[in-house]
Amino acid sequence: MQIPLPDRLLEGEDPRTVFPQDARHWIAVYRELIGFKEDLLGRLRTLLAGLPAAARNGHMDKDIDVLEEQQERYRRRLEFWYARQWQLEGLQVDDESRTVTYRGTSVSLTRREYQLLALLVTRSPNFITPNQLLVQAWHDARLPEESLRTYIGRVRAKLGKLGLAAEIQNRPRRGYAMIFKDLPKGRN
Repeated sequence: MQIPLPDRLLEGEDPRTVFPQDARHWIAVYRELIGFKEDLLGRLRTLLAGLPAAARNGHMDKDIDVLEEQQERYRRRLEFWYARQWQLEGLQVDDESRTVTYRGTSVSLTRREYQLLALLVTRSPNFITPNQLLVQAWHDARLPEESLRTYIGRVRAKLGKLGLAAEIQNRPRRGYAMIFKDLPKGRN
């Protein structure tokens, strides 16, 4: 399989990996790098906004441009690893129809089910609190947690129909997580 290498890679990053846990690792790395760059850029912009025009120079603008380019590269790498993770997990996902296929079996998801599944998969194996799920998946913290539990139950049932080697786990005070049962490192 030929995998394009559109961007400079981080040390140890291997886009040709055959292990889903490697993809999940790089998703976590790039999410953290993007968060760091967003915070840094926000601080720089706030600092620059407080300076008089005479104190600002073109060098600061160039520095911000470089940071924004790095952030954009991190976003492209993150998108690559999201796609690679789905591929390594053996899942085919049609974003438009919200259909998930695994080993020839397909299930259709509602918009909310799809958003919930996508967030849980990309954050796997980390636990996410119910409030974080409501905000990050659906952008609505006002929804009751009972609604979230209903959607979790529906997604669990649909994953069960697929026979996917994964489950949504719940831990008190920690929240929910998608846990994939990985193959041992020695298997192909």
